[in-house]
Amino acid sequence: MLESTTPNATTHPDGMRWTQRLRDGSIVHIRPIDSADTPRELAFLSRLTPEDRSFRFLGLMKDVDENVARELTNVDPASEVVLVAITNDGDGDDIEIGAARYQANLDGSGCDCAVAVDPAWQKRGVGGLLMQHLIDVARSSGVRRMYSVDAARCAGAHLLAERLGFHSRPDPEDPVVTTFELVLR
Repeated sequence: MLESTTPNATTHPDGMRWTQRLRDGSIVHIRPIDSADTPRELAFLSRLTPEDRSFRFLGLMKDVDENVARELTNVDPASEVVLVAITNDGDGDDIEIGAARYQANLDGSGCDCAVAVDPAWQKRGVGGLLMQHLIDVARSSGVRRMYSVDAARCAGAHLLAERLGFHSRPDPEDPVVTTFELVLR
């Protein structure tokens, strides 16, 4: 079981589940995504702005539909981890407000990672919490290096990556993207 490194967190005995209070007092539940989350994932992706979707998927995904949501909730546990942040919308319904994912390389020593946060929940600490837990899961799984490729104009992601200890470098093959790398010890 992972230990939470964030104040105001509770790790549940059934594994990778955390309940945390954001800086503004909101409560979020962070847990692995599963196939039952497909409708919630579709709603989350639909709330992302076209620019946020472009940043998250590097322009590879323009339209959101149930097939895309189903693919993103169908995780290969041998090489992938996807954590979602869930909160109550005030009407009694749980909504997804963020997601962080990593996909390990063939030998499991490194992984590509990404995070996306609902525009209404950005700058409240959701992305940082998701990424810190994702980093902890990767480290405990034996991953030694995480990397992310982001649009060079995505300032919010760059600040988050720097706060988490990632080092950046321009991509030599594509001047409009920046590669971030974090060595896990």
